[in-house]
Amino acid sequence: MVDANDNYQDHDLTAMYQEFIQEFNHVNGIFNILNEFMHLWDENIWESLFNLHCQWKNPLEVQDNLKSATENLVLLQAINNGIQPNKPYENYSDVDYYNSTLFTVDYDSFQYLHIFLEKLYTFYLGRDLVVDDLWALHKSDLSERILGGLDLFNLFRGNLFLGDKFFQDIKKVTWGEDSIIFFKKFQNLLFSFLFEDHGENETTYNLEFGKILVLLAHSGAVLSDNQVIDYKCVLRAYSTLFKIIKTDITSLSDKRYYTGLLSCGDCNELYPLLEDEAPFDFSSCSCGGGIRIH
Repeated sequence: MVDANDNYQDHDLTAMYQEFIQEFNHVNGIFNILNEFMHLWDENIWESLFNLHCQWKNPLEVQDNLKSATENLVLLQAINNGIQPNKPYENYSDVDYYNSTLFTVDYDSFQYLHIFLEKLYTFYLGRDLVVDDLWALHKSDLSERILGGLDLFNLFRGNLFLGDKFFQDIKKVTWGEDSIIFFKKFQNLLFSFLFEDHGENETTYNLEFGKILVLLAHSGAVLSDNQVIDYKCVLRAYSTLFKIIKTDITSLSDKRYYTGLLSCGDCNELYPLLEDEAPFDFSSCSCGGGIRIH
């Protein structure tokens, strides 16, 4: 049942939306992005990702054997190009950090993309990650294809490499004043729609998505040979993020890193995984029995 506070919240959100549209309805493609956002809402994907965010634990901290998991190539390239991990910022709240670093690309920008892909992989697998999952995901060059292809990332599999020039150029990109205002108001509108309360989980959720979107916008500027981010770069960043979320990225992982035998408890059949196969490719044995991996 809707109470008075809900009515006030809906009225306030409607007024915010109308003000935003009145100011930015001239931006080509804005309604397409809003429709994509609402589609993810209707499919309960935003809620599912937020619940996963609240429950998330670093896979390396959950299982000792994951300490041997592969490093992400993009993170290593960022470090090699002077984008170093930040020193601890205990003196800053998440809000302070968000406001002070949002429109810059730093190590956290790449790290948040790295973690987000792990969360999304968990989302589509429907279980916690194991060591083979991390190798298959981070050896798939998915991060490179996203940053180098944006909303066309699915077309560049296996033939895209980001050189040092990309990482140097991405640090030089700046924001136009109009595009900063547009991004801030758009992000505020979307997250006001998602959340009535802004506690720690909501704040960190907003921070992670904000930093990823800024990284994608910087990539868009580099790919367009621009040094200043405009509306088009911002919208393409949103379009890319939404496409990533809607894509079952298990189909883009490098299955060569899945090892072991599948066994059936009913017929005692043993099946070694082939180079292009992963455990999640199989729902049951050919006899109809359940399977497990060894």
